[in-house]
Amino acid sequence: MRLKQALLGMVFCCAIAPFPSLADDDQHDAEFVEERRLRLWSAQTQNQDLVHSTYRRINHMRGTDPGSWVYEWSQIGKYFADRGEALAAANQIDAARKAFLNASKFYGIARFPAKTLPGQAEAYNKHLQYYKRAGEFFDPKLVIIDIPYDKQTIQAYLHMPSGVEKPALILWNGGIDTWKGDVYNNIQPYVDRGFAVLTFDVLGTGENSAWAAQNDSNKLHSAVIDYMQNHPLIDGRYIAHVGFSFSGYYAARNAITEDRLFAVISACGPVHDGWRNTDRPWEIQEALSAAIHIAPDDNDAINQYMLGFSLVTQGLLRGPDSVKRPTLIVNGDLDHLAPVSDLRLLADSGKETDLWIMGGDQHCFGQYRSIVMPKMANWLAQKLAASREAQ
Repeated sequence: MRLKQALLGMVFCCAIAPFPSLADDDQHDAEFVEERRLRLWSAQTQNQDLVHSTYRRINHMRGTDPGSWVYEWSQIGKYFADRGEALAAANQIDAARKAFLNASKFYGIARFPAKTLPGQAEAYNKHLQYYKRAGEFFDPKLVIIDIPYDKQTIQAYLHMPSGVEKPALILWNGGIDTWKGDVYNNIQPYVDRGFAVLTFDVLGTGENSAWAAQNDSNKLHSAVIDYMQNHPLIDGRYIAHVGFSFSGYYAARNAITEDRLFAVISACGPVHDGWRNTDRPWEIQEALSAAIHIAPDDNDAINQYMLGFSLVTQGLLRGPDSVKRPTLIVNGDLDHLAPVSDLRLLADSGKETDLWIMGGDQHCFGQYRSIVMPKMANWLAQKLAASREAQ
């Protein structure tokens, strides 16, 4: 029987510090992204003031001159990159790692949302460069893996836990605009819990943008599982998948179609009603159109294409026995991109599904992220223990 757990907003109402509203600031009357993005980036960089002050300096999205999106964020990225090199030369390992991670994060913001604007591809390359540079100072070091796919290779980042021999593996993907080098903060509770975490870009995004995202693009995950089952660093018998937002959809699909996973977490992923929503923020429209290889101004074509992602339309959600793997479904209750109706539909389609709804929160529960992530890692650890006991 499915356990349903609701985490209400009032429970943690005092745990989250409010972010100043840029829309109410008379020095900055343009809103280039949703405010939740700024909250997320503030948490990732642990520097709300720097995120806020940099955002204030931006007055146009396109271009590479001072005042442009890519220029202003890249300047901060360069500062931290230079600082990281100086600290590395001085053998200040921890400080160098933090500086390189910040360089990667700010260059990652510069390329947001889809490396389609002038200068963003260069910023994206810098983002990857400094994530790998930071990875040289991880303990254990970041492992870069090239995985065969479709007669080519995709590059993945393997984050290993300390002191664990052949750990279980989590396949981890972000959303349509959050890629493999953007999720360091999010994966740490899982690495700390003893999991190895493999981050890679879903098709249509990041370094895998040559492929258009399709409703069955979780075939990439099956190829990754094929390869990682025999990797010497991990225990290939125990692999899970955690997907957020756009990848939460692929996680849900994997919970139905991929029987080699011991568990799945589908976080803020649309499965049916969400794909019928046509009210998208500009940055999601930009990233989505880039991923599916349709022009961003061709709304009719985009909307029609996304209808094919419905797991109901595909005949995959057909009743309470559809979801085959233990699955956790998580999101805020105010999200229209992956609405509560989709969460309940997925939860009601399996016999071993848990549903966590964050009251008063939006897409991907940013307000509760630091609280809920360790609980999600504990949930996976419980499922891993049950899977091992059943062997």
